[in-house]
Amino acid sequence: MVFQKDGGLAKAQKLVEGVLKTQGVEPEAQKVTPVEGGAAWALERGSAAVMIALNPGPAGQSGRLRMISPIVKMPSERRLELYQRLLELNATEITGAAFGVTDDEVVLVAERSVRSLDRSEVEEMLAIIGHFADQYDDLLVEEFGGVRVCDLD
Repeated sequence: MVFQKDGGLAKAQKLVEGVLKTQGVEPEAQKVTPVEGGAAWALERGSAAVMIALNPGPAGQSGRLRMISPIVKMPSERRLELYQRLLELNATEITGAAFGVTDDEVVLVAERSVRSLDRSEVEEMLAIIGHFADQYDDLLVEEFGGVRVCDLD
């Protein structure tokens, strides 16, 4: 049972901001528009952008910490092969996160409840998302085509 009115988001926000500061990132400078009642930051890890979001949970539930990194604008060809490869990577090589597809982009996502969240878990999630996003954006484009999201615009 959650006893905090905000689902633990205020405490989680302090944790996330503390981690960002220890990594040389000024949280206020990286804030972006969150969902109502939440908080969010955008930063870069290698060639990949990472969005960190604290979102309210359903009524009476803990809030959620979600990190997402859009890494590849999907190619128009070979999508089924790409989907299969992403599922294989999820099952064999990716730990602590998973590939997904949204808005025609391959993304990496990690999420957990903020309940009992500690500093080391925030650091680990950020490290995992940053590492795999930076590694696989190049590899997936090389194997299947498409464009790294960081190369768009």
